[in-house]
Amino acid sequence: MLKSVTNLNKKSFSIDSILLTNLVLAFFPISFVLGNLITNINLVLFCVLGIFHLRSKILTTKFNLPIKIIFLLFFVIFFSTSLSFIKSLYFEGYEYIHLVRLIKSVMFFRFFLMLIIIYFLNELGILNLKYFFISTVFSSLIVSLDVLYQYIFGVNIIGLISYGHHNSGFFGDELIAGGFIQNFSFFSILFVTLILKKNYLRFILTTIIICILGISILVSGNRMPLILFLFGLLLVFLFNNKLRKIIPVSLICLFILFKFILSSDERMKGSYLSMYNNIQSIVGIFVAQLMCSHSMFKTNDLGNICHEHLEYYSYKSLKYLFEKNGLKI
Repeated sequence: MLKSVTNLNKKSFSIDSILLTNLVLAFFPISFVLGNLITNINLVLFCVLGIFHLRSKILTTKFNLPIKIIFLLFFVIFFSTSLSFIKSLYFEGYEYIHLVRLIKSVMFFRFFLMLIIIYFLNELGILNLKYFFISTVFSSLIVSLDVLYQYIFGVNIIGLISYGHHNSGFFGDELIAGGFIQNFSFFSILFVTLILKKNYLRFILTTIIICILGISILVSGNRMPLILFLFGLLLVFLFNNKLRKIIPVSLICLFILFKFILSSDERMKGSYLSMYNNIQSIVGIFVAQLMCSHSMFKTNDLGNICHEHLEYYSYKSLKYLFEKNGLKI
């Protein structure tokens, strides 16, 4: 009897710890809203729980090629930062900023640890991504609605004021709401298409969600996330058959709403027109970055000669080369 109770308690603890691991993973989108401290605490807690489940499997399992390539990327960052620190310590004079960069490159490995923990937990069938998807849907829609509320009324639901053509919602003076929504938007879109079986309901609800996410990114004032969101919709249209009919309707609705907002809000319209004008002014400009020999020899920066700069020009020869090909300095 005592043995069966002990086995039951072990099984219950195992189930509870697996549930806790999944809930901690699902809490990540919400922790991003709450700030860096909460995000880092959540990351540490997830890594501890992951190591508890995996134990020695991390050290004994052979990694596949993509994991090795990703590790190499992290190692190159650490190695280059270490060389920079040694160079400043022994040759250029110690500067505190180099130590900070070295510490950050070491701390950067926590993301690699998180990656391999997620990889192994998924391989062992411990992760249940349903919780994570629910969390991303909840957080992205709440932030989106809060940004829309702030745009309409000038303050968000907790009283944070709008920054003109920037509406950051819960993020306050960090103008990153559009990027947050864009990063988690497609989890919301795909989750709705997976759980809804009735075609008409899936069509209507997915269109509404795409419009809410797109409009909130627009009024957040973060212009690059809006471009990435629209580009992402194009990719979904090309590669997801379930959404092939929904995306065109959603884009038509989005562009109608965009037109209405930009025509009624001159400040927002000016912000996006300035982006368009900046893109136009960039097109056709060729930028050549060249070292000045005087400053290079003065600072003893001879590394520029040793590795990648295999061609050398005087101002006269460079001017001739540019003008011959229809360019000007």
